[in-house]
Amino acid sequence: MCGGGGSDPKEQESKLALAQQAANALQRYGDVFVPLENMYIDDTKAMFAEGASDEAMAGAQNQTSAIYEQGFGDMRGAQFQMGLDPNSGRAVGESNALREAQARGMGLAGSDAGLSYTDAAYQNLGNVIQMGQGLQTQAVSGNIDRMQSSLDRAGAAAKRDFANSQSIASIAGTGAGMAAGYGLGGAG
Repeated sequence: MCGGGGSDPKEQESKLALAQQAANALQRYGDVFVPLENMYIDDTKAMFAEGASDEAMAGAQNQTSAIYEQGFGDMRGAQFQMGLDPNSGRAVGESNALREAQARGMGLAGSDAGLSYTDAAYQNLGNVIQMGQGLQTQAVSGNIDRMQSSLDRAGAAAKRDFANSQSIASIAGTGAGMAAGYGLGGAG
């Protein structure tokens, strides 16, 4: 039979309930998820705009610079406690070496952030394609992990650079030396 006059009334009610449930689910999808998907698509398109990765790169460079600046304060304090003249060859040489390390760290952090940003943009583009095909996506995971990994690497590099500081190393047994180690310990 084709669902005509002789079908069971309970079966008709069941089909009607399933159809109503499907209509409600489709309406909810349209009301809730379509706007979220459209926002995700717009955000993904914006990731490919000219200069879009500049903000991520600048942010990583600024955070890396801040890690080093904290270490410079610790180094100056250590030099002061040792009675080292800030204009002496040793103090200037150490400061210059650490400034070069800071510049290197900032450059590496910025380029890493730029590459990670580009990777995320293409991953998001893949997610948009999967959404269009009705497939499951990994739309949110990974962005925070990538940023934290970059900061962890910058902190570890700063810690290594300052571990080579003669002024900080020479007072490692004192309270200031421990404070310097503690200050950089939170960054790595």
